[in-house]
Amino acid sequence: MAELTKKCKRLWTKPGIRWLCGYFFVLLCGVGLVYYWRVAYSLGAGMPGFAAATTLIICGGFSAVYLLVFLAAHFLKQNLALKTAVLVFLAGLCFVFANPPMQAPDETMHFLRAYAVGGGQFLFDEKQQFPNDVNLLVRDFPGAYINGVSGEKLAPDDPTIADAFARYSADKAAGAVAPGAFTPVQQLVPYFPQALGVAVGRLFGADALACMYLARAANLLCYAALCGYAAAVIRRFSAVLIALAISPVSLFMAGSCSSDGLFMGLTWIFIALCLSDVVTKKRLAVLALCFGLTFHAKYTTLALLPLLLLLPFEQKPRKGKKALSAAAQRWGVLAVCLAAGVIVYALLTGYTALASNYGRVPYADTGVDPGRQLAFVFSNLPRYLAVLLYSVYRDKANLFTIGNFGWMDMTVPFVSYFAPLFLLFASGVSALEGAREKLRTAWVFLATAVLMYGFTYTGMYLTSTPVSLPEINGVQTRYLLGALFALFALASMLMGRTMALQNLRPGLPQKTPPAWRVLHYGFCFALVSALLLFQAYYIGP
Repeated sequence: MAELTKKCKRLWTKPGIRWLCGYFFVLLCGVGLVYYWRVAYSLGAGMPGFAAATTLIICGGFSAVYLLVFLAAHFLKQNLALKTAVLVFLAGLCFVFANPPMQAPDETMHFLRAYAVGGGQFLFDEKQQFPNDVNLLVRDFPGAYINGVSGEKLAPDDPTIADAFARYSADKAAGAVAPGAFTPVQQLVPYFPQALGVAVGRLFGADALACMYLARAANLLCYAALCGYAAAVIRRFSAVLIALAISPVSLFMAGSCSSDGLFMGLTWIFIALCLSDVVTKKRLAVLALCFGLTFHAKYTTLALLPLLLLLPFEQKPRKGKKALSAAAQRWGVLAVCLAAGVIVYALLTGYTALASNYGRVPYADTGVDPGRQLAFVFSNLPRYLAVLLYSVYRDKANLFTIGNFGWMDMTVPFVSYFAPLFLLFASGVSALEGAREKLRTAWVFLATAVLMYGFTYTGMYLTSTPVSLPEINGVQTRYLLGALFALFALASMLMGRTMALQNLRPGLPQKTPPAWRVLHYGFCFALVSALLLFQAYYIGP
């Protein structure tokens, strides 16, 4: 028996054996998943051969993902930035196809703008005419599908997502005509990645549905590249940043036609540059550009400016002049970022004014009036602070809504409950580097988080909440990813200092650095989350 145990241990040391065993485990998971669907949701009941066909499809999909992971592990350089980009893209592709058409927040209007730009339309025409297959796609896949059908779940007699695919295919084949689609979006730059996907699809004669999936994939590819660059330059709290970059909510939005894919990627780069180990002119230019583009998209980017205090400046000697202090250099970078924000905002806003023939686009809620709401806020600031605190408390600081998908109408509880635990794990593995940070870093993170929550909730109070309502509506987790980074990085510092890790003597280096572990575990968690999203939409609640 002892000899057999030794032989098994020797075999297990061979990578090929481990990969082969892993493949059998993956196939077993595929078979077990289909069996679970049959028992829990009566999948394929009364349909001979359906279970076998479904098992082959699921195991084939699992095998494809496993093969891609195997190829990435063996043929890509052991480079964190490259592996981050590749795994973010692979995990995001699962969300691209698990999420039904037009089911990301406001995806309909995002796709329509991307489709127009992909067709060479760089002006904003309120009466833009789209091809009939695009109009059919918008009609047959309405946003907020789950709420629009039966509230929390699809009832047996209600139309399903599969019915929507069949309806779109039949309508297109029959030459049915749908009402003209409309988008109120009047932005250009955030839709270049999606537009490239649309342009490729149209070049090869793809229909609107295929163009939408290509737009999603192109948006995801852009996001993955930005995440890779962020992983390449960050030197502190990289595990926390990677955990958020590959989190389900990030991949869900990046794997849609939403402009948030570009916005999130630029946000990670801004944070990464502030936590890098060296400052160069090129990096400062990238930093300013990231701030300018994100500021044009969302004013809440202003909340990230305290992170500039963490730039690794040192006192800079100058010939014949007084040395330039690190503080003065940081103030200079702040001025450059603000100037970039103003310039980019003025250029893009000016272009929209020249290229648009839209009139005033009304708010979705008729009770919204930002001017009156702002006056109401300043008329009683203590009351507004109470409303703000109540709303953050009611939303549990948006820590447990990472599993809210669709138009916030498809909740996957497993993801919502376990995502904060995974982020805490990322904080825990970063505790050592957190303990070695200066106390000033903790105050910067705290200020960033407080400002991000304050700006985001106030913005939604002005633009999405009826005047004088004693609560704030419309806040989503994706708006607060920068704040979540600051909070979990701060948690790393608290853990490290509580355990006095800064007093530890240097030991042997870890075989697998924390950021790599978080990337691998985050990839697995993202795959499970995408699978659960697919199950919720296509199999059962």
